[in-house]
Amino acid sequence: MGEYCERCEEVMQPFLDRQLTSEEQGTAEAHLSECAYCNARYTFENELRVLVKKACNEEMSPELKAKLASLKETQA
Repeated sequence: MGEYCERCEEVMQPFLDRQLTSEEQGTAEAHLSECAYCNARYTFENELRVLVKKACNEEMSPELKAKLASLKETQA
């Protein structure tokens, strides 16, 4: 496989969302074990999801809330 795998773009998000059939999931997992490009993309996308989820669950500081509120008021 070349440095870029076109199929990667088609199946990466459904793979991460666990929306593939068992057969498709197995095929994707086998491909990830052989394709360095797709494996790197999978690692990046998976880690990004973890960071976003963590950021969404963290409490916002009062200072940041005030700053965002002031920005919203200046835009209105």
